[in-house]
Amino acid sequence: MHLPPLPSRERAQGSVLRWHLPMLFAPLLVLVMLGLVYLYSHARETQEAEKQRHAFEMAADRIAYNLKDRMDAYELVLRGVKGYFDGSESIERDEFRAYIDALQLEEKRPGLQGVSLLLWVKSTDVPLHAEAMRKKGFAAYSIWPQGPRAHYAAITHIEPFAGDNLKALGFDAATVPGSRAALELARDSGQLALTGKLDLVQNEGRGRAPALVMYLPLYGKQEPPDSLQGRRDSLVGWVAAQFRMRSVLQGLARELDTDIGLEIYDGDTAAPQALLYSTATAVSDADSDLQATRRIALGGRHWTLRMHPLAGFEHYHPPADAWFATMGVGGSLVLGWLAWLLATGRERALALARGMTQELRSTRDDLESTLSAVPDLLFEVDLQGVIHHVRSARTDLLVAPPEALLGKRFTEILTPGAAASCMAALQQAHAHGLSRGQEYELELAGESHWFELSVARKEGGTGSLAPRFIALSRDITERKQAQAHTHRLAYYDALTGLPNRRLLLDRTHAALAAHQASGEVGALLFVDLDNFKQINDARGHSVGDVLLVQVAQRLQRLQGADATVARLGGDEFVVLVSRLAPDLAAGTAAAQQMAERVRAVLEAPHRVNGHVYDSSASIGITLFPRNCAGVEDLLREADTAMYRAKAHGRNRIAFYEPAMLLNAQESLALEQDLKSAMARNELVVHVQSQVDASGRVVGGELLLRWNHPQRGSVPPDRFIAVAEESGLILRLGDWVLLQACEALAQLHAVGSTLLLSVNVSTRQFRQDDFVERVRGMIARTGAPASQLILEVTESLFIDNWQDTSARMAELVQLGIRFSIDDFGTGYSSLAYLKKLPLFELKIDKGFVQDTPDDPNGTAIVQSILSVARHLKLRVVAEGVETRAQADFLTANGCEFLQGYWFERPGPLQPWLQRRLGASD
Repeated sequence: MHLPPLPSRERAQGSVLRWHLPMLFAPLLVLVMLGLVYLYSHARETQEAEKQRHAFEMAADRIAYNLKDRMDAYELVLRGVKGYFDGSESIERDEFRAYIDALQLEEKRPGLQGVSLLLWVKSTDVPLHAEAMRKKGFAAYSIWPQGPRAHYAAITHIEPFAGDNLKALGFDAATVPGSRAALELARDSGQLALTGKLDLVQNEGRGRAPALVMYLPLYGKQEPPDSLQGRRDSLVGWVAAQFRMRSVLQGLARELDTDIGLEIYDGDTAAPQALLYSTATAVSDADSDLQATRRIALGGRHWTLRMHPLAGFEHYHPPADAWFATMGVGGSLVLGWLAWLLATGRERALALARGMTQELRSTRDDLESTLSAVPDLLFEVDLQGVIHHVRSARTDLLVAPPEALLGKRFTEILTPGAAASCMAALQQAHAHGLSRGQEYELELAGESHWFELSVARKEGGTGSLAPRFIALSRDITERKQAQAHTHRLAYYDALTGLPNRRLLLDRTHAALAAHQASGEVGALLFVDLDNFKQINDARGHSVGDVLLVQVAQRLQRLQGADATVARLGGDEFVVLVSRLAPDLAAGTAAAQQMAERVRAVLEAPHRVNGHVYDSSASIGITLFPRNCAGVEDLLREADTAMYRAKAHGRNRIAFYEPAMLLNAQESLALEQDLKSAMARNELVVHVQSQVDASGRVVGGELLLRWNHPQRGSVPPDRFIAVAEESGLILRLGDWVLLQACEALAQLHAVGSTLLLSVNVSTRQFRQDDFVERVRGMIARTGAPASQLILEVTESLFIDNWQDTSARMAELVQLGIRFSIDDFGTGYSSLAYLKKLPLFELKIDKGFVQDTPDDPNGTAIVQSILSVARHLKLRVVAEGVETRAQADFLTANGCEFLQGYWFERPGPLQPWLQRRLGASD
């Protein structure tokens, strides 16, 4: 049966329909292909842009953090100067210079232009104050008031005291409006206050950039009063630090990213007139949307930091390549053009199809080559983690050859941790279409490698086909290593690899919070090497560094799971032990045992470059939690206990007690009082006579006495110990020695042969120029050296035996004689009695007071006298207070005696006048 032919109109419509359908297919195909290319290119560009923004934001954060950290360091300098001022009744120019020089500001606080001290001077006291300053050596000193006011903020000290800084001495800082506002803010708040841009008097006529100044108030009561009026009434002055932003940023050059442009404004807005600093390099791309703003609060002001990328930054963080988008667009147009040709003619379509097939194969091969050249690992996997396709130009980053990976699951070829990370990324991509940023670690050829995994769901699978995913794995080992290096620089000591102070504080804070909740007891052990400085100075820093590394290794071997060993700097280490014991008693015992192990392991000899060195340690311990003690309190307590251990002879262990802090504060106050006493001539020299068996005066011992206006008579054993620790003993010792030489010169002038003894401390004796000092005093005064006896203690002979012997020999050649004071209470080795040029032994009063009733004391005194007779040494018995003691000593052959039984110590001049009169 045949169907009738269609009418001509219906045939025409069918022909048009057959013609237009292929025509519509080509543009539709092009649109679909372009859409896919756009989606992929857009996703790639977004990813690269996000990475670039993340790197820029991290760089901006580092810049803001480092700048704030440098400002905090400047504030720390001011607080140190404030503490120095609070602990001193007056500060001389040389003392202020020595203190500032010791801070080494140029090396440790680069960018800081100067540190100054301002006093709040009443207008009525201005002439007197200026005159007093000129008498102290400030020849150019004057106060420059502008307008009548009740007070002036006068700059009385400034360091470095040279160059243009000389102009600022005596300047009234309150005359500068910007300075006055900051001065008043610091005074009223009791906190640090910062100025805006200032034209300082030091810069007049120099064309220098404006500077900024930070002020910290000083109060008469040292601590700021609670009320505003109280702070105003008790104000004494300010300590100040000046700096220029460009110098600060130059000092931070190593810590800042040079590829980031920086602008710093004073205030919350980026107003041109508030600009403090700007990099000279222009922005590389004015249309870049990478901009960052950070704000820093400091001294009552806010700084606004604006940052933008420079050309170098975009060089290291280039945008995504556009090659794939270009190829995709080109391929889409080619396919559309081919579709158009197929629709216009069958014959031509067949011819073109053959050519197109060849072209597609070539394009496929090119794409295959391009994909194979990509350095990242490219996988096609399913939802179960089965690998269906692998592409990579870096086969060294694969755990097996590519063909061996096909059909394998992630769980079969990766470690459990890495496989879990990959499967988690697959699940996330299945749920959201995309997953990126998942990191995992693999061991390849014996080296650890880190990878960053990005997974995208592969569209196009329909029906029963399982979903497929494209996984891109990028090697980020170098980035992880850089991050780890940055972390180590911030939290670990560069020499020993131990945690540094910052990480120790973090861990101590966490341990303290945990222990306060649980009630368990922890401990902080402060470890300080006893003789490290001598080794470091004698053998050099290279040997010292090796020794510190060995100490760190030994401490780490003792470190348990709940302990942290940190190095604070120099030869100071801290051991933090958490969960030490359930209660205080058990914690004390456990901490003692831990400290004993530390001391024992550090006592073992150290071998460095074939040489053996002995080094012990003094250890201070504090337990926590206790009362309201914070992290800094614990460190200070352990440090205080460590110094107590050193004071008791070193190589010891001491637990912190609250009284230690009081003693430390009292010692500091006594040191300041002693310094003032020396300036006010409160110290006087007394003398106690020495007699022979018949009671005739044969000499005397010079003694130092101090009568404080408020404290009264201060015991010598109290202030002499403070002088030893602070170094004031050097000035005191020279002064007493000079008094002895002048007295001997007067006695010699009238023919007297009396001997005078002077105590010389170990620290004083070991000065490099001690011999020259003594020789100079004898030459200036004309004192007979043979009548001068230097009394030293046995501790002088413990270290540096050869140097001590050589120095004593030089002094003996001058005619000076040596006496061993408190013999029998110290080193007590008879070896040095034969080797050293000694003249006299002094029996300690502790032995004398035990005679004649105590058999042990009697035996010791008799033994000393017997040794002295055999060695032909003169003997003086100290502390003779009874007739029975004197009779016993003379009966046993002691020729010379000293003590209250014969005479109490008295002022030198009256004693000297009596001797001079007796000679007449």
